[in-house]
Amino acid sequence: MSSKTQEKRRFPRKILETTSEVFDNDTGQPIGTLEDVSKGGFSILTDLKVRPSEARNVTLVLPGPKGTDRKVTLTAECVWCQTISDRARFAAGFALRSITDQDEVALNYYIRDYQMVGEPQEA
Repeated sequence: MSSKTQEKRRFPRKILETTSEVFDNDTGQPIGTLEDVSKGGFSILTDLKVRPSEARNVTLVLPGPKGTDRKVTLTAECVWCQTISDRARFAAGFALRSITDQDEVALNYYIRDYQMVGEPQEA
């Protein structure tokens, strides 16, 4: 992002450096790869064209330490979808619409504790 572009997101996003899948709970099928995540939403790389305002019941598989995963189930609404040319045909951004208290706590801990390679440790 250029220095002239103002960040419009309410919550900072954590960009994942490891592959993490997102599953559609209605079909049980993977719908894409999680690219970043925040308290308010996430974005995925996908082969599916997702319509803005389309709501999805999904499970995010969040990578944890030493190969452990944490599954967080939620409902999210697509807020944008655009064609790309790298790892997938589309990138799509979702806003979180509903989540259980337990999964919200797990998501918040994940976002707080997730450490990207090269990211400075918080004091």
